[in-house]
Amino acid sequence: MNIQVVSVGPAQLDALGVVLEAIERETGEEAGAAERAAQGLVQARASLVYTGAFWVLLALVEGAPAGYAAVCRIPKLDARAGFLFVDELYVLAPYRRQGVATALLDHTCRLARELGLAGVRLLVRPDNVAARRLYRAVGFTESPSLFCEHSLTRW
Repeated sequence: MNIQVVSVGPAQLDALGVVLEAIERETGEEAGAAERAAQGLVQARASLVYTGAFWVLLALVEGAPAGYAAVCRIPKLDARAGFLFVDELYVLAPYRRQGVATALLDHTCRLARELGLAGVRLLVRPDNVAARRLYRAVGFTESPSLFCEHSLTRW
C-alpha cells in the first residue's frame, strides 16, 4: 500500500475538504455534513498562515485522502527546545489499521527533528486503548499527568 503524507498547502485544500466531509459523516449526522466540512475548511485556511508554527498533514493512500493530523509548535521562552504538539489525528474508517496513523506520526516526528525540537507530545483519553497501543508502538511513552481544560463555549 502506498501511503504518502504531505503538508497541506493551497494545492491540497480540496483533498483536505474531502477528508473533513468524510469525518463529519463518520462522527455526526449525514444531514449538514457538507456544510460543517466547508466551515472546517474555512477555519483550516485561516490557520494555514505558514508561520512555521502550525501544520496540517494529509495522509493519502494510493492518492486518495485517508486522514490528517494537525500539529503545532510549542516554543519555550528560554534556551530549551520546544515540542510539536499533535492537536488532532484522524484516520477515516476504511483506512484504519493499515499504517496511516503511523505514517502521520512518523512524519510529525521527522518534522520535529528537522526543526530541532525536543520531541512530540499529544494527549489521549485513558479509555482509548487502541490509540494508546498505537502511540506506544511508535515510541511514545505515557506519563501520569492531569489534563485541565477551561471551556469558553457551551456545547
